[in-house]
Amino acid sequence: MPRFPSFSARTSRISGSVYEKFRARMTVQGGSLIGLHIGDAFPPPPYPIPIDETFARTHAGFHRYCDTFGVAALRDALVEKLRDDNHLEVTRDNVLVTAGATNALSAIVQSLVDDGDDVLLLSPFWPFFRGMVRMAGGNAVEVPLYAKLYDTPQTDVRALLEDALTERTVAVYLNTPNNPSGKVLTRAQVETIADFARRHNLWLISDEAYDGMTFDGREHVSPASLPGAAERTIAVYTFSKVYMFAGLRLGYAVGGADVIRTVNKAMVHQLYSPSTVAQQMMVEAVRSRTAWSRDFVDACARIRDTVAAALRVDAALPDGAYYFFFPVDAYLRGRSYERVIEELLDAGVSVAPGADFGVDFAEWIRICFAGESPQRVLEGVERLNRVLAG
Repeated sequence: MPRFPSFSARTSRISGSVYEKFRARMTVQGGSLIGLHIGDAFPPPPYPIPIDETFARTHAGFHRYCDTFGVAALRDALVEKLRDDNHLEVTRDNVLVTAGATNALSAIVQSLVDDGDDVLLLSPFWPFFRGMVRMAGGNAVEVPLYAKLYDTPQTDVRALLEDALTERTVAVYLNTPNNPSGKVLTRAQVETIADFARRHNLWLISDEAYDGMTFDGREHVSPASLPGAAERTIAVYTFSKVYMFAGLRLGYAVGGADVIRTVNKAMVHQLYSPSTVAQQMMVEAVRSRTAWSRDFVDACARIRDTVAAALRVDAALPDGAYYFFFPVDAYLRGRSYERVIEELLDAGVSVAPGADFGVDFAEWIRICFAGESPQRVLEGVERLNRVLAG
């Protein structure tokens, strides 16, 4: 049972990259090292590719394998971002670039969870994470929290976690700003969760996919920034949300150097490394983020308010992210939940069914207000209103 600071048994049965044990010696050689070790092609592609000639000329090796931990320039830019935005004391050794947050979380679970281990999932949660725990042979123990905080902000978070704790618990999965509820945990709430993990010697998996996406002046608190929490926290970020580039499939994990090395071992057996050119494309985006990111978040806040005014259902106003999540049991009007979902599709609007976000949300739905133009989002809301009105 790999409680902090131990890793899953499977990670001891695999090695990292074939060349990882020689990394230090190879690094000393620098550019003088003649690389005959890896199966790669030196010439750039001779066929037309949709990459700007200037970019191709200034990013040597864009077509080649990169360091499995990530492109150095991107990791360095992320170090500065993490220090400035998230208040984390990190170096390049604490950052692992991944193929999206999905890849990061999957590799983390493979690194921390053995057969029969329990992971506490604060719910509602991102659906794929539960599946990742199960694929690792673990048990996903749901702890309902985020949605109830809208009505009962003084909910005793520690008591909920203590009630769910078992002898087999190895980690807590935390996601703020939360998908699907949009709830942003307060500093005190994050401190409580981090202290719980410390007291019980647990890992803390912090899904911060919506990092920077908070509304109305709310603070996003990264657990690893809290005193004594960094060593047991593995944080995950993505370029799919605030950076508006989900199709790039790029993200990164942040943790202690030993944690990052272990997660890298799992990752190289899944995909070896994320796209080199994708990483090179995002270096300037990270460096320039303060010039444009707030505009997108402010635009999301405005459409959030517009949708809230248009929705004719009882739904909490999200603190962050870009979703509304609400129950529809009061609007079934004799219909089954499945029938209402079908009627919505027949009316030309799709929603995310609530059961995937936790067992307590079988009659809830999630709608995204950033995935279509504002005009189409509002048209979708009108179609939803008509169906729910019966």
